[in-house]
Amino acid sequence: MLKLNNVTVSYKQKQSFSFKEKKLIAVDLVNLQIEKGQILGLVGESGCGKSTLGRLILSLVEKESGSVQFDGKDLQNLTHDERFALKKQIQVIFQDPYSSLNPRFTIEEIVTEGLSIHFPKLTREERLEKAKKALIEVNLPPDILNRYPHEFSGGQRQRIAIARALILEPSLVVCDEAVSALDISTQAQVVNNLLELRDKFGLSYLFISHDLNIVKHVSDRIAVMYLGKIVEEGSKSEISKNPRHPYTKSLFSASFDLKERDKKSVALKGEIPSILNKPSGCFFHTRCPYAKDICMTQSPEEKTTSSGHRHSCHFPLEST
Repeated sequence: MLKLNNVTVSYKQKQSFSFKEKKLIAVDLVNLQIEKGQILGLVGESGCGKSTLGRLILSLVEKESGSVQFDGKDLQNLTHDERFALKKQIQVIFQDPYSSLNPRFTIEEIVTEGLSIHFPKLTREERLEKAKKALIEVNLPPDILNRYPHEFSGGQRQRIAIARALILEPSLVVCDEAVSALDISTQAQVVNNLLELRDKFGLSYLFISHDLNIVKHVSDRIAVMYLGKIVEEGSKSEISKNPRHPYTKSLFSASFDLKERDKKSVALKGEIPSILNKPSGCFFHTRCPYAKDICMTQSPEEKTTSSGHRHSCHFPLEST
């Protein structure tokens, strides 16, 4: 359904006390694909480029190079009308349920706004009927349409945001830290609701999160990002139980799932480098306990196993 080939996204960053601008590469030659009905979890430390990648898929930022294909169509070659029609197929659930809903809009206006834009010929009664069905799908009563966001809890607001995305009948939903602002019990309810909607409507999700336990629970495949690069990608069982990249190993050995935590964890050294001043060679070599001379000078090539497990490391961890 979605395919990214060698995609790069960069920004121009003004340097302090200088008129010069420095190039910030937020997404660096990324290759990813999401199949129909699949959930791809995207994990990594803050600032690694996860949200930028999500915004690229939503056409909220422009790519510098590479190609983005959706349903076999290259987004760069679409006409304005084709791109506009495609927007209803890719929807988003943002992180903060408090700032993602307009406080001056009623729930009816919030949920039906997309219908007004993409289906202007629908009558108000038809839009209301669709809005009520969408609210029921996210376990909210349909009689809340005349109320305002401030009357609801964070979990209820996030359900409203899901209904807003769902009402356009999308194929792909980008969940950008969609449950990180919620308490544990509400997280579980919202995540289970997302899984039910996936099964019912055949949705695909890009599930961006820093919570490894949730990612392991919801995802079919997991991609691990570090300083703008995908360092490893594979099925959730391969990534969580048999990682090949030291960075992936360190992430999942820090998981709060005590039953699966590996006693032989990988302890990282130092701090994550600035994305404005990335290390030479392998970006991870400054923190990797296994780094050797080649890691400091040469960027590792991507290797793929027969099962589709990809990793970029000069000295991958042994498969168990």
